[in-house]
Amino acid sequence: MKALKLEGKTHEVIEIENTLEALQTAVGGYIETVRLRVGNAVMIVNEEGLLLGLPYNTAASGFAGQPIVGTAIIVGVNGDEFTDIPDVIA
Repeated sequence: MKALKLEGKTHEVIEIENTLEALQTAVGGYIETVRLRVGNAVMIVNEEGLLLGLPYNTAASGFAGQPIVGTAIIVGVNGDEFTDIPDVIA
């Protein structure tokens, strides 16, 4: 699926498998979702990022409107399923 990967101050559109394993690999651990105000999208982050001392993510924090640490992935949602990122965000 098409997703937006946010690391530090940078971002890029990527293709990622829609599997738990692929998402966990992308954020470096267990995943947690953060609901976004724009479009039908969520941000996927490392659930233990603060405990692990991951670095502050400027780009992701701007999208989320709250402090985010570590790598973040933005994907679309349709009900309980992750989907391609909405065009309004990509």
